[in-house]
Amino acid sequence: MRRKKKRKSRFRFRNRVKIILFLATLALVILLAQPLWHVFQIRFAKDSFDMTKMADEMTWVEKKAPWLERIPLVEDSALWLSLNQGETAADEDLLEHKDDKHRFWLLQLKLKNGQLTEATQILPTISSATTRSLAQGLIDMVQGEYESALNNLNAVSELKMTKEEKVSRRLAVSRCLLAQGDEQGAESEWKKAKELAPAHPLVIEEEFDLALVKAEWSEAEDLLLQMEQWPGNDDNLDLQTKKGLLYLTLGQSAQWEDVLEKLNQSSKGKFYRTYLLGVQKYQKGEWKAAQALLEEALKGELSPAVSKDANQALTQLNERLAAEKVLQKY
Repeated sequence: MRRKKKRKSRFRFRNRVKIILFLATLALVILLAQPLWHVFQIRFAKDSFDMTKMADEMTWVEKKAPWLERIPLVEDSALWLSLNQGETAADEDLLEHKDDKHRFWLLQLKLKNGQLTEATQILPTISSATTRSLAQGLIDMVQGEYESALNNLNAVSELKMTKEEKVSRRLAVSRCLLAQGDEQGAESEWKKAKELAPAHPLVIEEEFDLALVKAEWSEAEDLLLQMEQWPGNDDNLDLQTKKGLLYLTLGQSAQWEDVLEKLNQSSKGKFYRTYLLGVQKYQKGEWKAAQALLEEALKGELSPAVSKDANQALTQLNERLAAEKVLQKY
């Protein structure tokens, strides 16, 4: 009898242990289900270069599960998001990494911020010859040496490139061709980049630039609405400047004034505002006023792209004013 009681007691104890373990496992699964689902969503957003979705997911992590930031995938995704938003924090975080991927990211950030010297100094630290040639092509492009950039970009095979490097290469080739006046070739290369990553912010931005060049204003407006959903949009001075040029062309005065007001809120943005006012005076035929404004804008820290446009416009103005002086003699 005593043996039977002991067996029953052991049986009940084991059952209780099993039930407790089952309930504990179930509670753990329920507790981790939502965080794991968001980790998978972050992985999907990273693989598809979807910045809007990535921003939503990282906001959830920050508010609901900050401990997930210790996972390498989440940490790297947050860094990629910061990079595309142009945040200074990304600069500091990238300096901690020594691998080629993060070195290349840092170089891209330096170029985006107009820090050409710093970008050039990073180049020798990249060990991969393929990535180094790609980086050199980007540096040449920013300097306006488009033929040299194309030589470097076309000299490397995409076989050894990551998906993101392939997108960067194709977009860089597209921009070089566009700068050389080859709109058809530029669009062809952009389409190749879009096939790989249609949601990539740089792919969408290049599509917007092509729409502006081709005067496809309706398409440009639609793309602008899409880009305005991106986090950090107000701090992107290049994008704000392109918005201003679009609104100026379309005669949308309220939106134009809104852009000028946003640019006027930072010391660096004021020079971009001056550039836009110079373009406005240029369009009105007020040559001397346009000349003074563009010269003033070039005293500031403009991005390489805006600086190049300002210099080209100023060169045309100087030629026009010089020709008018000659005509006045007769």
